[in-house]
Amino acid sequence: MTEDYDQVLEVVAENPGATLEEILDLARDRGITSTSIPDLVSTAVSNDDLLEFDDRHWVMRTGKYQFHQYDHPET
Repeated sequence: MTEDYDQVLEVVAENPGATLEEILDLARDRGITSTSIPDLVSTAVSNDDLLEFDDRHWVMRTGKYQFHQYDHPET
């Protein structure tokens, strides 16, 4: 995947339960300037890298996002 895709996953991993609007704001705060973030989020949901429920997003616990990292109470 692209660098922007990975950065969006990082943003969601660090902010579980974020809405798309929150993801956009957080991505801008990190200096991610891609205009395709909504498409990247949609692709990540389709790829099962993100879980979407009630318009909120979480990173699936696979690969580098296993339980010892990003252990937030919202997850």
